[in-house]
Amino acid sequence: MSFIIFIACYFTCIVIFGIVMIVVYITKYKDLPIEIWKPDAAWTRASIYFSFCNIIIILSGTAERILNQPLFTLIQITNPYWVVYCCFCFIYVFFAYWILWSRMTLTFNRKYYIGSEIIFGLIWGFSTGGLLLSFYHLWGLINIPSLVHYLLTFASMGIWQYFFQDYFWDIYVSPEHDTPKSIIIKTLVCHIPNVAITLGFLTLWNNYAIFIAFYIFALIASTIFQKFPAPWAKGIFHAPMIKPGIGGLPHGSGYLGDIAQPKEKI
Repeated sequence: MSFIIFIACYFTCIVIFGIVMIVVYITKYKDLPIEIWKPDAAWTRASIYFSFCNIIIILSGTAERILNQPLFTLIQITNPYWVVYCCFCFIYVFFAYWILWSRMTLTFNRKYYIGSEIIFGLIWGFSTGGLLLSFYHLWGLINIPSLVHYLLTFASMGIWQYFFQDYFWDIYVSPEHDTPKSIIIKTLVCHIPNVAITLGFLTLWNNYAIFIAFYIFALIASTIFQKFPAPWAKGIFHAPMIKPGIGGLPHGSGYLGDIAQPKEKI
């Protein structure tokens, strides 16, 4: 009963918070031109997305599974294959996001806001990881072989991430932090392998919370190394450059200007 009450209260708070953020956005930012990037508007948009993710996590039954499942079992932590694969996932995420991703990210000399960046990355990682986990959880409700489960989930994650990241997040939430070259490299070396490897761990061992931990670990790095401004940050920020995509909709093109700037890494 206490579990049901907790979920109900959490769901109610998330819905109310999401509605408030939508009202704030409509009131203050709906007419903000796409070529102007403001931290408070970006945080508001992200908050709406985080609310959406958490609503799906709850309605899909994924949250219930996370809370009722142990982080790991004694059988798992005494299994060398489990230990090696789990360590491999964290090592790959560290290499892909804390080293490679960081070295290929433009910051335009933005300031660090470590405290707010860690908070944002933590919420972003839990929300995105939980949403992608919900795809896995929902496909698992069908009696299908593990390989089919993996492939269907991988396809669902890939399609969602491509359209959402390219047509929303990288335009309306993140400040400019990429070039056409870095987008390709990050996709091929960071994002796709991360999904493939961590989803493989999830499919084999079914550790829901650890799967989310992989995403929290990755997206805290992404937030810090793009120097994501705090909502109270002042100044003029580089808005993401865009070009027409599917149906003429704008999507992120990456920065096409002069990247030979002091203290910039690409």
